[in-house]
Amino acid sequence: MHAFTALVRKPGPKFSQALSEHPQKNSIHLATALRQHERYVAALKEAGGEVVRLPPQDHLPDATFVEDTAVVLDDKILLCPMKKSSRREEVQSIAPALKMYRRCVTLDSPATLDGGDVMNTPDTIFVGISKRTNLAAAAALSKLTSKKIIPVAVTKGLHLKSAATFLADNFLIIDPARIDVANLRHFDCIEVAASESYSANCLVLGNAVLMPAGFPNVGEKIRARGFKTVELEMSEFEKADGSVTCLSLIL
Repeated sequence: MHAFTALVRKPGPKFSQALSEHPQKNSIHLATALRQHERYVAALKEAGGEVVRLPPQDHLPDATFVEDTAVVLDDKILLCPMKKSSRREEVQSIAPALKMYRRCVTLDSPATLDGGDVMNTPDTIFVGISKRTNLAAAAALSKLTSKKIIPVAVTKGLHLKSAATFLADNFLIIDPARIDVANLRHFDCIEVAASESYSANCLVLGNAVLMPAGFPNVGEKIRARGFKTVELEMSEFEKADGSVTCLSLIL
């Protein structure tokens, strides 16, 4: 029996046009991205997942970043009202697949939300207030769950989960230079330096932590907490302002 289901979508031919502020965004190489994506899918399977490949959306540059389209709650799925108009069709394209698993709901205007700004923990959901997600979304989300909702200001970068990952228990990986850590001080934190910032986004699947390759110091600290690390080459997705969690929706 599979431990989880992961929805993924491979990068399309327009992937090099993905929304990005990365300085190397113009050097995105599609063939390399496709190889890296296949290794990512393999890692999901090795971690015990059933992988569902969503139909390609070749005309949508950012469609491989499926995490942003929805937030998986205990008894429902929230379809995200994305701020970027160029990405809203992604939500429409994934909705039929998600409705096969749970009831789907959405938020009314003026709420805007990207799934990458939602960090779910056992009793609290932290919501990044960022370029893509506003306080109205955090307030509306509080009506859909019994968990406490705590906003966290994102001061640098795209999303909350670009700078923080909840591992398990009371463990957190964090880049404190990119978010307001005032409401996160109670966690046992693995703090990453500015040069390691990209490693703050990891995907936790049971005892396995999928993380970007090239950060041995961070990997060692994660393993010291009792986890197994799986390092993945993510260069082309990093150029597109994407990270490890961005490439899947975990059910």
